[in-house]
Amino acid sequence: MHVLQHIAVQADSNDEAFRTVKDSLESELGAYESPTNSWFDWFVAGGGRWNPNPDSQYADDLTTTVSYDEAPDKYRATIEESINSRMEEFNGYRKSFEEKNIDINAKLDNYKGVMNYDFELYPLKKMIDMIQGTWDFNSYFYDMTSASTNPDHMYKSIDLGNKNWYLVPVDFHF
Repeated sequence: MHVLQHIAVQADSNDEAFRTVKDSLESELGAYESPTNSWFDWFVAGGGRWNPNPDSQYADDLTTTVSYDEAPDKYRATIEESINSRMEEFNGYRKSFEEKNIDINAKLDNYKGVMNYDFELYPLKKMIDMIQGTWDFNSYFYDMTSASTNPDHMYKSIDLGNKNWYLVPVDFHF
């Protein structure tokens, strides 16, 4: 599966922002013996299949990077869209979980120290991951500078006058 995420990073130029994101993601994959230890197994920086340029849909493309200083309205709208997508995922998990009408206390009481491999609690786990800010395929936004899925740290920096923020769209495969 694929997901588009916008990675925020503080940098001195569009090129530096793009390179920082790409190098960091490549390093994350290379830091493991197997890419299955990460939530993604490969990516295309620049938007991949979401890149409007058909020639760049499977190649890295730094031209899709958004600079806060150059386009603050587009920058903020992109983050808002990412957070709205996250909330759609959250609400889908919540609906799925509520429909199952699971007795959590019974699950806890019946736990015997070994896994039973059912997926009944998966929607709850994903909601907890989102609430706790775990970066995964449901995040849609990640602040690489602050290592957080919460845009508040980035916005506080911007409010303090740091306008050198960039968003790099990344097509992740997981």
